[in-house]
Amino acid sequence: MKRAILVGIDHYPTSGSLTGCVADAVALNDLLATHADGRPNWRTQLITGKEGGAEVTRDSLRKALTLLFANARDTDLLFFFAGHGAQTAWGADLVTQDATEHSLGVAMSDLITLANDSPARSVTLILDCCFSGDLGNTPGQQTAAVADNFRLNKSTLRENVTVLAASRSTEASQEADGHGAFTRILLDGLDGGATDHLGRVTALSVYGYVSAAFDTWQQRPLLKTNLTEPVVLRVGPPWLDATLLRQLPHHFPTAISRIRLSPAHEGDGRPLPPGTPGTMEQQQFDYLGRLRNANLVTTDGQRDHYWTAMESGEVYLTTMGRYFWNLAKKGVL
Repeated sequence: MKRAILVGIDHYPTSGSLTGCVADAVALNDLLATHADGRPNWRTQLITGKEGGAEVTRDSLRKALTLLFANARDTDLLFFFAGHGAQTAWGADLVTQDATEHSLGVAMSDLITLANDSPARSVTLILDCCFSGDLGNTPGQQTAAVADNFRLNKSTLRENVTVLAASRSTEASQEADGHGAFTRILLDGLDGGATDHLGRVTALSVYGYVSAAFDTWQQRPLLKTNLTEPVVLRVGPPWLDATLLRQLPHHFPTAISRIRLSPAHEGDGRPLPPGTPGTMEQQQFDYLGRLRNANLVTTDGQRDHYWTAMESGEVYLTTMGRYFWNLAKKGVL
């Protein structure tokens, strides 16, 4: 079971409105609800704060979080928040629409307490707000004598809790092109940019994708996690069908085997008419071509397979190809 709450707040009556947070939550809701092939994924609940709509208050957000974490055993949970974040003397807060100088919203320390105490199988927390990197930083563990900008923050996360934050605990988070700068790239990653060979997107792969998009002069996204098994956030288009990967040991007897090609692998009559499989050698040649396109097979000098066949050269598995050969041999693909 996988359930998620996605919150986006644009309208703030007293603290300056934003423009991309509702769009962030709506777009992320649409992506997470299904995999790329249309199969159901996360059971989502969308909460938005727009001018003229129902307010996202401190009480309503706490109630939503209580429902998210209730009866969560054997469940994967995800929470996303886009809106204002604020630093206080007691740590950072997720700012709600009814914020006052005495109560800004929901404390990030309360959110991480819910995650750490939950019996859920996994908890993924994604924040696109200012000071979002404060999530998980236990105030009592920080070095009070060191200024925030120079402090080495200390976080406490139980097993299988993951935090993806748009910025450090001392940084603002920016908006760009109608979205949060962080979430805009996150969406692209979930839509296929951060997939592995089998199309899976995890917090680890999407962080690598997002992080590389920010330079040293911009906000610094953070990943904090204590994982035993990465949660698949979404399955996008795979680089290669798993059935083709399972065939690796049939073509390569060992992970370091080499296959010698010949002109017969290119054969006659190319391009082959639709529905015509070709000879056994031609079928193997086409199979190896698909592996090459996924960077699983290579040749000496990385020569084109056509010329390798014409000169009776060899093809062999790359490091990634040997990795998938071992998985196929174990029968875990």
